[in-house]
Amino acid sequence: MSDSSKPRTVSGSAIAFLYSLLGSLSLVHFVFLVVLARYVSTLSVVFFAAAMLLFVPLTRRILAKLPLLGRAWIRVPLFLFLILYAHVLLDRGDYAQIVSVDRAFANATIITGQRDADVIERGTILVDSEGKIVAVGSADSIQIPDDFETVDLEGKTLMPGLINAHGHLLMRGRDPDVSMDMNSFAIPAWLLDTLVSFLGTYPGKRIVVFVMERNTRDAVRAGVTTLRSVGDPHYYDVAVRKRLESGRTIGPRLLVSGPLLCVTGGHAHQIGLIIDSPDEARRAVRASLRHGVDVIKIASTGGVSDSRRLGEAGELQMTPEEISAVVEEAHRKRILVTSHAESAAGVKEALRAGVDNIEHGAELDDEAIALFKNNPRSLRGYTTLHPTLSVISGGLELTDAVRENPAAYIMFQNGSQVKKAMISGYKRAVAGGIKIGVGTDAGLVLHSHVWKEMKYLVAHGGISNAEAIHIGTLGTAESIGVDEITGSVEAGKYADFVVLDGNPIDDLTVLAKPSLVVARGVVIEP
Repeated sequence: MSDSSKPRTVSGSAIAFLYSLLGSLSLVHFVFLVVLARYVSTLSVVFFAAAMLLFVPLTRRILAKLPLLGRAWIRVPLFLFLILYAHVLLDRGDYAQIVSVDRAFANATIITGQRDADVIERGTILVDSEGKIVAVGSADSIQIPDDFETVDLEGKTLMPGLINAHGHLLMRGRDPDVSMDMNSFAIPAWLLDTLVSFLGTYPGKRIVVFVMERNTRDAVRAGVTTLRSVGDPHYYDVAVRKRLESGRTIGPRLLVSGPLLCVTGGHAHQIGLIIDSPDEARRAVRASLRHGVDVIKIASTGGVSDSRRLGEAGELQMTPEEISAVVEEAHRKRILVTSHAESAAGVKEALRAGVDNIEHGAELDDEAIALFKNNPRSLRGYTTLHPTLSVISGGLELTDAVRENPAAYIMFQNGSQVKKAMISGYKRAVAGGIKIGVGTDAGLVLHSHVWKEMKYLVAHGGISNAEAIHIGTLGTAESIGVDEITGSVEAGKYADFVVLDGNPIDDLTVLAKPSLVVARGVVIEP
């Protein structure tokens, strides 16, 4: 860039053009981030405004007359420094550091989450500044220290926070009681490819992470204190988990799988990692572990939402050798493997290979029941079922628009068949004593409606509300391997619980509107 009082050379014009281009791109980028940011750093705006003043021609002409700033080689680095620092500050944001304090939650009816445990009347919980439960018991048995802040929960019920073992952070979802419109999934291939390509771009990542954080906030405010993401693109869920762990945003404890593993042309291949041999399976597991995932998710059978022919949902896709390679490699690192499986044959292939969780499920025979309960190749000697009844609860609506859309009609037919098989498998699992966990397929259904999965467990399985509460808390914590730190109201575990105006043992619908949510000791207003 040359001073306005001097004639511009070719090189000076080029520098001026690059300078203007850089300023314009910086402006667009800053505004883009401001639109997406939940917390905007005030200081970042000040620095950016100062940088933009250096970018304005009138300001440059004024500064050109000053002894020091009149030199372009000083103004340009200063402009670059101000722009860079403004972006750093904006990304950091003006957010309050999320901290816990020593608190006592007193006078509540406490449901511990443990199976068949007695309810504690007029109970007290002591939570330390690290967010862990120090003591829990009746008011008569616990002395509240003088330096503890006391929260009086007179007339309220306290129970462990809900746990969702099956979510997708990329999408918001629908009310699970509302029928699913298959036309919404019948997206033209060219449009889907364009959307998937955009996800891999810089602005795509920024937008996706913003959406994911919004969905985690919706979940935790609804009482979900632990959420497992099992299939999101480009390891963006890992980035969101890191932001949550750093205290930059509120949300549930997050376990993530990164992209799920699938075969060429298989279920979710648009956003998954493709494996077409045991060697590729091992390589994909190693790559995912390198990115810092907590669980490995595979799609061993076809699914409904992207099926393109009758019978594709539940169709065998991954070979037994590929499934075994995934399981063996993950188990070497003590990582659980969960499998999308929507047919009887697919469930048994996954079980024989030693997967630790089955998502969705299908009809179960005696062999499948036995393998669920005693699975020597699984990491813990057994396999659990996440029936995801929420995603099928609202039914599938056969409208004229669906009849007239061949792709939507195929998905409708496949979905109807899979729904019957999933419900049948869940009922047989309950009768057979299989360990069950709560997973909703959030993203296809709302992240805030996890409590409804417990309602469906009761309706289809004939279990009690108390048993559904156990399954939705400690039972799911055990299923996904976090029961040592959460899932029940016990001393030594993190303070992950919800406070309700009524008793869910009598009426599960009181879970729809928690009056208070505590996640790792942090009080979150719904």
